[in-house]
Amino acid sequence: MLAIWEQDYLWTAQEQNLFLHTPLFFHQCMQTSGGLLSWAGTYLTQFFYYPMLGAGILCVLWAFMMWLLKQTFRIPDRWLWLTLIPVVMLLLSDMGLGYWIYFLKLRGHLFVGTLGVIVATALIWGYKMMPRRMRIPYIIATVLVGYPLFGCYGLLATLLMGIIEVRGEKKEVKRRWIPSVIAIITVIVVPLLYYHFIYYLTPISNIYWTALPVFTHNDVSDLQRYVPYMVIMLWLVVASLHPHLPRKVGISAVVLSIIIAVWGWNKDGNFHRELTMSRQLEQQDWEGMLKIISNTDDEPTRAMCMMKNLALQRTGRLSRDINNYPDGFARPDAPFPVHAVHTIGKMLYLQYGIPNYCYRWCMEDGVEYGWSVEKLKLMVKCSLLNGETVAAQRYLSLLKKTTFHRSWARKYEAYLRQPRLIIQDEEFKGIFPLLRDDDFLTSDQSQLEPFLIEHLVTMPGDNPQQAELKRIYFPFYLNRIKYVEQ
Repeated sequence: MLAIWEQDYLWTAQEQNLFLHTPLFFHQCMQTSGGLLSWAGTYLTQFFYYPMLGAGILCVLWAFMMWLLKQTFRIPDRWLWLTLIPVVMLLLSDMGLGYWIYFLKLRGHLFVGTLGVIVATALIWGYKMMPRRMRIPYIIATVLVGYPLFGCYGLLATLLMGIIEVRGEKKEVKRRWIPSVIAIITVIVVPLLYYHFIYYLTPISNIYWTALPVFTHNDVSDLQRYVPYMVIMLWLVVASLHPHLPRKVGISAVVLSIIIAVWGWNKDGNFHRELTMSRQLEQQDWEGMLKIISNTDDEPTRAMCMMKNLALQRTGRLSRDINNYPDGFARPDAPFPVHAVHTIGKMLYLQYGIPNYCYRWCMEDGVEYGWSVEKLKLMVKCSLLNGETVAAQRYLSLLKKTTFHRSWARKYEAYLRQPRLIIQDEEFKGIFPLLRDDDFLTSDQSQLEPFLIEHLVTMPGDNPQQAELKRIYFPFYLNRIKYVEQ
């Protein structure tokens, strides 16, 4: 299902990801607690370059997690299906993101939740195997080592150890409350100590939630995205207490989880079409882009319409067919305003011969949301167009330290040694006629389409491509306020 229905989503996930085979990258990941999970998550996310491979790895991890949960909490074979609940919730946490995929700052988030639950469960399994005299040192060691490496999942494992101690015979309660109290105290105190002496980059309000995504953007919080994580935590608490659930209750819980996952799985058709069209844009598949928008029954978003107009321009059919394809103003299905400059805007700026704005937004989004393969590729192309060979080499050197993008980097590195290859490149052939002689950078106010319209209408050049765009977009220019994103 993942590889067939969500291949463009998974592809986009790895394009918005960056894993470098360097000690410095590992060191940067470890600047916050939970860094090891984030480092491992980014490593695994890169395998979505082949969606079937990445989805296969994810499903193997879920199968292993089910087995580990069964062994750790001693779940009988007949109740094995109860371990589906955490899997379904992790599936929902990944597939329900929608436009959050562009804005989440947690590196490797598609794998971090799965790895975190596996680590927490393994720590609990180790705790159960410990002799009683070693359990208190084990709790302290778990929080001291687990918090910096695994973030909140290390804290969760420590709390569950305390819960396991609470369960037991009444005559043993006095002996059991000491480890439980120690678990609670260390979970509260240790993150504060790490915050004051080591992890000063993490806001104090987030020290107990590191390795969890922060679903807040432009002061808008999307709290429903935390439901899968809350359900997983509740499942682990119940499993630690080991109650004898009636069979009907267990079956109802699994069915309810599946219903929640089906309901929460992102089914926004326009979002998936944008992902497909943006992937086709990178591959210069103009006919594929036009086919996608012509086959939609929904009102398209402005991002889809802008990509459609670019495809028509590249195929030489803009003047003839601009009114023969659907047009619309559907708003992106997200709980916050989604400005196209953060999604497909950078690619459109490049394709319309405005590399400075593409570069500017790559740099700004890289600082704000993290560096990605997509941003580095675009910055390479912008640097080549601007004749900035030193900058281009810097970004190519980074891409050569990835797993799947080395051949791409070697291809464009040859352009530095043989500039004539740039002129022969099919993508650059479409961009060169739209480049302006003046080198400028002002501000687009995060309004992609109004800025593009004004830019295209006021271009000083008069070659055939520029003249066509001026003529087509002049009516848009007279009514450009209509295209302002709210």
